[in-house]
Amino acid sequence: MLFALVCISCATKTSLVQNAEVPESDPKLIFLNYRVSQNSKGQKSIEFIDKKIVDGKLRNSDSKYIKYGFPGDLVCTQLSKNKTLISEQTISNPLLKTIEFTTDSFNFKKRNVSIKQAPLNLRIQLNTSTKFIRIKEVIDSLQNTKTLITSNIE
Repeated sequence: MLFALVCISCATKTSLVQNAEVPESDPKLIFLNYRVSQNSKGQKSIEFIDKKIVDGKLRNSDSKYIKYGFPGDLVCTQLSKNKTLISEQTISNPLLKTIEFTTDSFNFKKRNVSIKQAPLNLRIQLNTSTKFIRIKEVIDSLQNTKTLITSNIE
């Protein structure tokens, strides 16, 4: 009985090692440039400008991306050739800017300002299986999304 438990324990450890992520030998970064705009009805649209793929690895990928989106935020997903999800990052609403200013009494205040158009420049660690990049807008507090654009990266 003890022998069987030891064998099962060893087998479990072996399978964990096999499923571990293997670091890529040739990591790639993709730089994507878009223009985000909003019409008078509040509907967002995105225009693809250009892309550039280079060798490299992100040092700190958590600095620009947020964990959960609010309505108006964007979700950038990497998709395989079958359009299955590989990874995704949530990006704060690029059309909502926070402005800091001083009052007459020299106090600092912050105010959110909505703008009609803004550039969206993304730097993403590219998965080797990625064939498409899709950008979606979070439309409600349940994290439901609406696709704005799907770009072929080949």
